[in-house]
Amino acid sequence: MDQAAIPVAPGGEGLLGHNAAMRNDRLGVLGKLARAEGPLLRLRVPPPLRVVVANEPDVVQELLVEKAGSITKSDMLRFALWNLAGEGLFTSTGDLWKRQRRLMAPLFTPKALEAYARDMVACTLRTLEGWGDDRTLSLAHETTRLTMGVAGKTLFEADTFSEADEIGDALTVALDWTGYVMARPSALLHVAAKRACEQVRTRTSGALSSLAARGEQAFTGPVVLWGPRGRALAGAIAFLDAHVQRMIDDRRRTLGTGRTDLLSRLIEAHDEGGTMDDRQVRDEVLTLFVAGHETTATGLAWTLYLAARDPAVYAAMEREADSIDDPPTVADLPRLEVIGRAFREALRLYPPVYMFGRDTLEPMTLAGYALRPRTNVMVSPYGLHHDPKLWPDPERFDPDRFLPEREAGRHRYAWLPFGAGPRVCIGNHFAMMEAALALATLLRRYRFEPAGDDVPEPSATLRPKHGVPMRVVRRPSARKAATLADLEV
Repeated sequence: MDQAAIPVAPGGEGLLGHNAAMRNDRLGVLGKLARAEGPLLRLRVPPPLRVVVANEPDVVQELLVEKAGSITKSDMLRFALWNLAGEGLFTSTGDLWKRQRRLMAPLFTPKALEAYARDMVACTLRTLEGWGDDRTLSLAHETTRLTMGVAGKTLFEADTFSEADEIGDALTVALDWTGYVMARPSALLHVAAKRACEQVRTRTSGALSSLAARGEQAFTGPVVLWGPRGRALAGAIAFLDAHVQRMIDDRRRTLGTGRTDLLSRLIEAHDEGGTMDDRQVRDEVLTLFVAGHETTATGLAWTLYLAARDPAVYAAMEREADSIDDPPTVADLPRLEVIGRAFREALRLYPPVYMFGRDTLEPMTLAGYALRPRTNVMVSPYGLHHDPKLWPDPERFDPDRFLPEREAGRHRYAWLPFGAGPRVCIGNHFAMMEAALALATLLRRYRFEPAGDDVPEPSATLRPKHGVPMRVVRRPSARKAATLADLEV
């Protein structure tokens, strides 16, 4: 069947159709998609864009796994993240992406992950040093500091904890701009111009083809940053660039001393094209800073927020944290089963990467429909995770959904917080281990009590709108718990 035969998704009335609806009520639209029937749905968007939604796990598997060679990162996503991530692992394509993935893979093997556990616990304890007793705080802010410190220490052997607030604020500005600009008229014009240049480049030769190639590159990201948001983004990127450049310069002075962290590997990397220049290193570092803290930070905050409202679940998690040795180690992970399930359930309800897209590279068939090249196929983990056909009573927090016997009867791609296929998040096991160790450490030392309600706010990622206000009270058992000084002995 032709692409035009794909049913139109609900909720796209008006002149701009789903483009306007997604700007006004993004989660509402995704919720309607979750309840709609059909493996593929077509969105009403302004030309020249063509957008369809993979609305069932079978179609997600067909797209991201079975036909991964026929798709690429979407032009819209690359545009929105260009200033922040450039050609980093999350946004790069083709041979560059394959090279970077191979280079980073050794840092995320099971053996490598084991070596990170001590630093994960140490950064958690360092976060707690400023909490005191019986106070109300923004839990999302604290978990961001925690995971920012972990990312800096484990991946780059850098102490980013002291600058975590400044780095986090700059990344938030950049991600907010990304969420704001996605699919706005200026972004649509850039994507249309890029694709027009691409067509000229592929259909001509000589000077005209070269000129079109330069235009294609120019329109990959914003040509000009304008207005208050643009100026804020420029300032945030300048701060991040300066910080990362200092890291690169410091590391270059110690090359050849046997360091094996990711930053050293990136700087020392060689292939047929020579060494990696500082710009590419910068793109990878910022990509890993975002990916290395965002999912875990928000997931930790949501897990404690949701569990604190469910006394039975919270008590089970607390008992589990009290039952293991302190500080927790990799050997304790199999015994943190309830904590692990609670974290997975929080990622189901509020997946940080709540939607993403792929562009078709060539004519291809998906769910029986013939798609044209440069069709954007959208996947919404949020929509899949809230589909009542896959998850009965989907709005309810229920960690038992992830009991082995219940998982066995569910489609593998019904839960998608880390993507799937060749481009599945390289740090998914890193995030799961960090979350379990951090939660066990936190729960053993503090009691968490809700200090207000919160709701998810969709921007570039799905973050808690109010920062998860939480009252934290030191537990009596904290006096017997390991301290940061114990880890440093």
